Amino acid sequence: MVAATRVGYAVTAIDAFADKQTVELAEATIVVKYDSDGFDADALLAAIGKLDARQYLGFVYGSGFEAQPALLRKVAEIIPLIGNSAATVSAVKAPDVFFAVLENCNIRYPELYDTLPANFESAAYLRKLVGGCGGAHISIADANCVLQSGNYYYQQLIDGRSVSMLFVANAHHIEVIGFNEQWLSPTEKLPFRYGGAVGNVVLSQRIQQQLVEAAEKLTIEFGLIGLNSLDVVVSGNVAYVLEINSRLSATFGLYEDNLIDIHIKACLEGALPKREHIQQANEANLRSNAHAIVYAATGLEVSTTFEWPDWVVDTFQSVKQQKTINILVGEPVCTVLSSADNANEAKRLAHTRVEKVQQLLQQNA
Repeated sequence: MVAATRVGYAVTAIDAFADKQTVELAEATIVVKYDSDGFDADALLAAIGKLDARQYLGFVYGSGFEAQPALLRKVAEIIPLIGNSAATVSAVKAPDVFFAVLENCNIRYPELYDTLPANFESAAYLRKLVGGCGGAHISIADANCVLQSGNYYYQQLIDGRSVSMLFVANAHHIEVIGFNEQWLSPTEKLPFRYGGAVGNVVLSQRIQQQLVEAAEKLTIEFGLIGLNSLDVVVSGNVAYVLEINSRLSATFGLYEDNLIDIHIKACLEGALPKREHIQQANEANLRSNAHAIVYAATGLEVSTTFEWPDWVVDTFQSVKQQKTINILVGEPVCTVLSSADNANEAKRLAHTRVEKVQQLLQQNA
């Protein structure tokens, strides 16, 4: 949303959180309930149905539809999608479809299982939700795990570096935007909770080539368009593919170029930016940007007059005549941003700023 307003688009935001920055930048903000199952489908469709679709270029979406492709399909009946179709989103998030394509394309990935192997205690396996996003749905599998038919699957856990590649596609070709690293903010109950990401990371040419080749093959197989993210875990000299995020990903905000225009042109016109233009943009901005989520370490009661540092975004919107905001333990509070000459420094600064905000919140409580 910020990227769209930065280049001059008038935006109507449909959001579950309606943070202060979104409300200030959007022409209008519509709040729709969102929980672990995704958006309230009836409320979302009702909100979109009240809009005059003729006044909008289309519907640009982020996370939240992976487990609800049928809802995305209904949205497309009201307003044009600017992004991958509901069928594509459904296909890349269906383990039996996606990993079969990886197998046919000779792309390495962590092995999948319907039942835990007999020797599972000698290795590590994960239990994942089909269509899950954000890492909160992932847990370590044990003998007490029971798969709900069709909703969960087991996957081999590979220790390594969590990396992603942001790229733009037109169903036939891709152009790389940047390489990123993700990290976790784990708790006992949520060991794979998303922590943050940093852009412009340094990867070996061998790993970069594996990511590019995988993205090119998957783009053709699934007809990917617009901005997408390929998530992998790097172990040694091998990049094991975990998933494709076939929509605007969290790493989208790590790059300051006019990515929303690039996304729109790729989706609506099939046009890709010239590689030299992306290279020139990257060379002009050699710094690395990072973001990190601040979660409430304890239950908090924060004053609505709390003064946030200028490197904090996604803060709560003050409510008239409400003096404090109650935040439950484990809930996201805000996002910190950082920028530095390289990815390691940007990541380190992001972690420092998370700690600083935690201290400020405790002092204010």
